[in-house]
Amino acid sequence: MNGTFSIGHKLDFITKGLKVEGSISYDAKEGRWIRRVLETRQDGYANYGRYATFQPDESVYGSYYLHSTEPYAGAYRLGNPWYSTDETISNGFSHNAAENKTYCQLKLDYQREFDRHNVSAMVLFNRSSRAYDNRVEYRYQGISGRATYAYDNKYLTEFNIGYNGSENFAPGNRYGVFPAGSIGWVISREAFMKGTEKWLDNLKLRASFGLVGSDKISDNNDDRFAYLQFFQGGDGYSFGFNEFGSGYDGLKEGNFANPNLTWEKARKTNVGFDATLFNGKLTIAADYFREHRYDIITTLSDGDKMGYPDIVGKDAPFVNSGIVDNQGIDFELGWNSTIGKDFRYYIKPNFTFARNKIKFMNEVDYGNEYRQKDRPAIREHFVYVVDHFVYDQAEADKLNAMNDGRGFQPWGELHPGDVVYKDLNQDGKIDDYGDRTHMGFPRTPEIQFGIPFGIQYKGLDVSVMFQGSLNSSILLNGAAVWDFPSYEQDQYGKVKHMHLNRWTEATKDVATYPRLTYGAYENNKNGNSSLFLYNANYIRLKNLEVGRIRYPKHNSFLQVCKMYAFMYKV
Repeated sequence: MNGTFSIGHKLDFITKGLKVEGSISYDAKEGRWIRRVLETRQDGYANYGRYATFQPDESVYGSYYLHSTEPYAGAYRLGNPWYSTDETISNGFSHNAAENKTYCQLKLDYQREFDRHNVSAMVLFNRSSRAYDNRVEYRYQGISGRATYAYDNKYLTEFNIGYNGSENFAPGNRYGVFPAGSIGWVISREAFMKGTEKWLDNLKLRASFGLVGSDKISDNNDDRFAYLQFFQGGDGYSFGFNEFGSGYDGLKEGNFANPNLTWEKARKTNVGFDATLFNGKLTIAADYFREHRYDIITTLSDGDKMGYPDIVGKDAPFVNSGIVDNQGIDFELGWNSTIGKDFRYYIKPNFTFARNKIKFMNEVDYGNEYRQKDRPAIREHFVYVVDHFVYDQAEADKLNAMNDGRGFQPWGELHPGDVVYKDLNQDGKIDDYGDRTHMGFPRTPEIQFGIPFGIQYKGLDVSVMFQGSLNSSILLNGAAVWDFPSYEQDQYGKVKHMHLNRWTEATKDVATYPRLTYGAYENNKNGNSSLFLYNANYIRLKNLEVGRIRYPKHNSFLQVCKMYAFMYKV
């Protein structure tokens, strides 16, 4: 159930162009489901229905019955070895927790034009609350303002400010002030541009700078109110001996609080231009953007962070410490034109490049720059670098004898054809501390582009959208890339195309994949191995739409009729 109520009133009796508006909205939802299904039984990576099947007992897999032209008169056996009768359909009931949202706002708006001067201003108060299940309500509120001024639609300025409050922070840190400003210059309206009207319709330069904030800590409800110290149910205590002992519930300290936690912030800068040429046929938009995020709310519970030592028994609290820089460009080019009377076409490619760099993340000092994560980009891959494959038994024996028999690598005894990783810190052994480094591109693409285009001819129109990304790597593992991966109940997967050029005695000089092994073998099937780092660039046909527009006769109750076929994420 949802609904919105709004009301407004013009205040021209105070001054022309002034008005007040208010609105309130309410949204409530809850879902309940009855699920009736015949469950399945899993055997490895295969699922079998829980019902009886039968097949001829003679020949193999019922081949007699399938290929013989004569009726089968022999005995039958179970085709599904676990069920001789059909199981009963299960009845399941489930529901999601009730949720409701309330949002209200009150806005005072002003807009007025004086000759060549255009001014506007706005002040808005808003408050929102969200109730979910039996949790304490989520609540936010704030006041924002905006003022704009334009002279002759040529010189443009705008100033915004927000004063926002969040429940996630203690009094004194709860509210944040976030100002922003922008300027614009429609240079095509200047007198010195006279004479360009034949080919230049519009040229606008613009720039903006602002401060924004985020109060997001995590998606875990236990992390709310991180400025308060909580106690929660413990594991209990036992008194007495053996079966005469009695157990009592207890309390334990929850996550450590940080009363100084406050808003995460980002300074954003943007410079760009918009241009329209040749009577609207050609459009160009370009932007350079830069973002400096600081006071990023950071958890210190990860193993690579400078948190509390294990002897404390608890993780360090959330802190405002992370720093990340991001910069890039946006570019869009459009062309829209006609050929003859009936043929119209357009194309509007776009391109985005964005590169970020972690400047600080409370990371422990590994002693090697290549191992630190506070220099590469977010979601960049840290891997063990494959050097070569063990050539023969003599090399395997030499590697296994290193470090007083503990071996060169920590994942068990090496054999001919196994992966040998690079010893990056030259200490004679492979470990997480000194021999992993960043490689490839981040998982999130640095370059994204789209190529939408379309044509229209006498009521027939076709639109196409290609989408792609570059500068992206993906680290695969498990059944996606490993040879003979293990599943439940001692089942094994299959090999794939990349395994064909595996190491053997005959191919050891040219092999690109180690020797094949059944099931888990962490040395060769390592989730942090550069062997499984792949290029994730792609281009795909995202949308395709073909339509036919018809204009019925004047006596028809239809004025325009369009029939179309649409394909999405092709």
